[in-house]
Amino acid sequence: MSHIPIISNENATEDQAALFKGAEAMMGRVANAVRVAANAPKLAQALFGFLVPALREEISGAVSIELKALVILKTSMLNGCNYCIGHNTSLGKSLEFSDQKIEAIEGDFQNSPHFTDSEKAAIAWAECLTEKTYRQRPEVMETLKLHYTDEQIVEITMLSGFFNFWNRFTDGLQVDIEPKDQVGLIRRSKKVDVNEYVDYMNSCWWNKS
Repeated sequence: MSHIPIISNENATEDQAALFKGAEAMMGRVANAVRVAANAPKLAQALFGFLVPALREEISGAVSIELKALVILKTSMLNGCNYCIGHNTSLGKSLEFSDQKIEAIEGDFQNSPHFTDSEKAAIAWAECLTEKTYRQRPEVMETLKLHYTDEQIVEITMLSGFFNFWNRFTDGLQVDIEPKDQVGLIRRSKKVDVNEYVDYMNSCWWNKS
């Protein structure tokens, strides 16, 4: 059971309602983690402004959603975050990840036929970041640079870094995962409308006089 209240639409303040409206428009639902984060609405609005381009490729344009899903799943699996694993396994399946591919992310991905060399490099970097072994394994960054631009490496690093935080946020506060049909709504949000993102950013507290 969540340590912090899961705020409903009916009980939302103006700032919380703006967050929920944006989440519904762009992500197809308001996840419980967002409803818990909304207890600190100004922080949550800013966080969501980062989360959307981090999760989806239409805004930053640097990294595909398929690669993002691999990085998120590897990070969340290493942290044992059932909430994020549940959401992003559903997303992965909507991207046509097989059960075998999802299992291979957690296992011996380097010897798996399910991933390209570039995907293996990104997964290995997420592993290094999460386990904090990047200083002991400099070859992982060297390999990463063979496949990705500086912009892409920064985005992959931000994404894994964010999910190391988000895993701890959802797991530490014991946020309740939604019913299966609600979790499945993540499949509707494979693409984000850039105009809806701009509208959301314009609706936030920092644009109010």
